[in-house]
Amino acid sequence: MAASKLSSKQTTLFESKCAKISAFYFDLDNTLIPTRAGDSKAIRKLSDLLESQYHFSKDDALLSTQTFLKSFRRCPDNTQTSLDSWRTHLWRESLPPKYKHFADEIYPQWLRLRYRYLAVPADYVQLLTRMRRAGYALALITNGPSNAQWEKVARLNVRGYFDCVLVSSDLPWEKPHPEIFYAACNFLNVKPHECAMIGDKLETDIKGGHLAQLGLTFWTPLSSSSSAAQSLDDVEYKPHHKLNQLLELYKYFPRLNAVAQPDAPSTSSRRSSYLSGGLTGASGSGSGSGCSSSTSSQRSQPEKRQAAYRRGGSLPAMDCSNSEAENSCDSFL
Repeated sequence: MAASKLSSKQTTLFESKCAKISAFYFDLDNTLIPTRAGDSKAIRKLSDLLESQYHFSKDDALLSTQTFLKSFRRCPDNTQTSLDSWRTHLWRESLPPKYKHFADEIYPQWLRLRYRYLAVPADYVQLLTRMRRAGYALALITNGPSNAQWEKVARLNVRGYFDCVLVSSDLPWEKPHPEIFYAACNFLNVKPHECAMIGDKLETDIKGGHLAQLGLTFWTPLSSSSSAAQSLDDVEYKPHHKLNQLLELYKYFPRLNAVAQPDAPSTSSRRSSYLSGGLTGASGSGSGSGCSSSTSSQRSQPEKRQAAYRRGGSLPAMDCSNSEAENSCDSFL
């Protein structure tokens, strides 16, 4: 059923599964936000700025920005220091000797450009809002270092669109471990077969959706022209359906077209959502994965379970390593 063209019988089965979905689980990077493409655009723009504003040669600007991007992608966070300090360190290491003193100035300019190009597309925002208005529960499930992922959530104003946000480094599991999906099910009070996972990675998002026995998995390949996107013959855990873009979901879930045109949430309401989600600090580091919260007396059972997870009081003993946590680069400084 992973192919775009389905037989009549497959179509009927697929439509039946779609009708049973009551919750959507989204991956963050390269699914909801264009992380890889956005980072590349930001670094190209910054290279031009290094030439024009700091008088780098073209070769020095290109080498510096590419060296930083490789180092940053390899190691985006260091738990022994702040995000700002770590990234400034990476810039200082990436710059030629005569330009290293500019690291403190270059870093904030890169950060500004980065989040300009990582912005959630307006039509994706509308899709999320329509999903909420249509009565679907929404969860964001992302692998990665806690501080770095929560910074994205805060700066890109996505927290307010989701009932639940789970970052793997806050928990004993990461995708594809089924328990991270079950945690979202518990928080949202839904059954696994009522949920659809949407993500770009076969080995985490799609495999994890199958291991957790979710109702549907939608694959959004990073590049539609890649060889992996063309053939799934050798893939053990195949997606139920491949999406060329998220907006194709409108075709499979008619309820999304039946709701009124959504208005974008106000800045004040979004800010309230972020604060309730446990985000602190200028760089957006968080105190743990969270679901939409309220006062303690008003919390639903899923929210109370989430609060227990955040406190660490009910975490089960798991021999399940988090690869992102293991590669948090604590030894680099």
